Amino acid sequence: MKLVFKILVLYVVFLIQTLITQPQVDLVLLILVIFALHDTQADALILGAWAGILLGLTNPMHFGFHIALMTAIAFASNHIRRFIYKYISYFIGIILIAILFKYLIFLIFLGAQQSFLYWLLGTLIVLVIAIPLENLIVKLFYPTPVFER
Repeated sequence: MKLVFKILVLYVVFLIQTLITQPQVDLVLLILVIFALHDTQADALILGAWAGILLGLTNPMHFGFHIALMTAIAFASNHIRRFIYKYISYFIGIILIAILFKYLIFLIFLGAQQSFLYWLLGTLIVLVIAIPLENLIVKLFYPTPVFER
């Protein structure tokens, strides 16, 4: 049931992201990485595919490209958490690497969809809201058991 709520959260965030035209803020990517860092590998892959489907709706010419890219980012984030996800600085680094990876893949295969300055501004906005949003999502979806407090 939690997976259904996470899918709905991704959908709502996708709707918010499509309303913001300039600069393009990767809110779906941010939420996907947060979920992938805290969920099982199967859930991360499902959420990555769902995020790719949603992003593919905005650009149907590259529909499968979004699915593959978001699933790869979710898998990598979920896999790497066992090794380095211990401090907030690592979380910011993972987000930054995911955004840079997405931008470079789009630049190499599809050409730049936005200028570098707009991308940089969107990335700074995502990095500023990353920590408060991660704290909110952790409190909502991953509460600590009573015996661990």
